Amino acid sequence: MLKLYKLNYIHREITEDVEPLFIEKIGKETIKTKKNVISFINFLGKLLSFTFYLVIHPSKIRFKAIINQIEIAAIPIIPIIALALFLVGFVTAYQGAEQLNKFGASIIVIEMSTMSMFREIAPFLAAVIVAGRSASSYTAQIGTMKITEEISAMKTMGFEIDIFLIIPRIIALVIVMPLLVFFADMASLLGEMVISKYHLGISYTQFIDRIYQYVEIRHILLGIFKAPLFGILIAIIGCYRGLQVRSGTDIGTYTTKAVVDSIFWLIIINAIISLISIQLGF
Repeated sequence: MLKLYKLNYIHREITEDVEPLFIEKIGKETIKTKKNVISFINFLGKLLSFTFYLVIHPSKIRFKAIINQIEIAAIPIIPIIALALFLVGFVTAYQGAEQLNKFGASIIVIEMSTMSMFREIAPFLAAVIVAGRSASSYTAQIGTMKITEEISAMKTMGFEIDIFLIIPRIIALVIVMPLLVFFADMASLLGEMVISKYHLGISYTQFIDRIYQYVEIRHILLGIFKAPLFGILIAIIGCYRGLQVRSGTDIGTYTTKAVVDSIFWLIIINAIISLISIQLGF
């Protein structure tokens, strides 16, 4: 036993884990970020190429999958958006009326809160709610398919993942988001009407007449114009994070990243569109 041990013994020096230097950490994070950016650009490039392919060959579009994704993404989230935007419209109009009442101009709160709701608050909050639900759902679904090797099996059988899994989800959110934003606009408008009726004594007919006179259609069109861009952003980030999953423990991590990244880029895109629209006078 001793001879066998001596023959197979390999001496290894006991080394202590050394904390990497700050510059080394920066370098590693820079390299990691570079790889992630290149990977995301490759993902977008493939997605665009398959999108053009489907434009040329519309028979390859999976309409049943799109309808199924529309049902999953839209119907369960409608009550959440309705309640959330009703309360936000209610509170926004109430706070605005309280502040403007000090100057004797509380009636102005109708067009002020309505314009801000249509242009900024309702589209953004609806997109955040969809991001919290759909982006995380896409990441978890695609990540689970990767772990169970369903995606590998599809690739082996010659199916393109972008056409079968990703593009139907993107198209579904592009269709759904303008409808959800319009629904969010109406829910917030209802909240404003209720508080105006019971706090300011303005009847529903007077409320609607004032909106008709002072709130232009461009305000609601701007919010609806943002919606498809928000849908594309949420779907792409959710699917991309799902494809990054490598093991079962990664699902929670990448699901969280999908939601955080979606909300972060929603803020940036919303700010850019708002600045451009102001500069163009829209």
